[in-house]
Amino acid sequence: MRLKEEYRAETVISRSRFIGCASPASDEASARAYIESIRHDFPDASHVCTAYVIGPGREIQRSSDNHEPAGTAGVPMLESILHSGLTDVCVCAVRYFGGVKLGAGGLIRAYSGIVTRTLQEAPKLQEVLMSIYEIHYPYELSGALEGWLRRSTESPEFRYEETVSCRFESADPEIMTHLRDLTHGKALPVLLGTAVKLKEL
Repeated sequence: MRLKEEYRAETVISRSRFIGCASPASDEASARAYIESIRHDFPDASHVCTAYVIGPGREIQRSSDNHEPAGTAGVPMLESILHSGLTDVCVCAVRYFGGVKLGAGGLIRAYSGIVTRTLQEAPKLQEVLMSIYEIHYPYELSGALEGWLRRSTESPEFRYEETVSCRFESADPEIMTHLRDLTHGKALPVLLGTAVKLKEL
């Protein structure tokens, strides 16, 4: 699961303002560039703590406390990412100190909390394995088939020659059964291959 786009959320805890910022990051270079962009957006912040997780197996994991007490910001933020199930994501927690010290436990709760909330609210994409099919059928079946294919499959592409052909994608494991029933067995799709697509949750 991945983020669709950048997202920000904000809260105030004991007069300190926390801004959670999260963005897709396909590699470490893009994560570092995003962190620099957040530092540029909030140049007067007391702290900009960061964490990112990258790779299909989440093999790249980095975090920074940015001068907060060791272990009170970066690691809790990293754990929030790992608990979210996301990968290829970079988060920054911007803090404007409000004059009240939170203590180690308070900082851990604040930083993990703002990241958890930001990632929960952010729009996400899920990897879906799509099967790619092609079906050929006579024109007399067009009335039954064409509308159904447009409504019930992804990316249908029609060609009108001696017969009608349609290439389409579907994640429905029952697609063969549906088309067999719809055409009374007169037309069945051929599986051409598969592809992984990102779909919005």
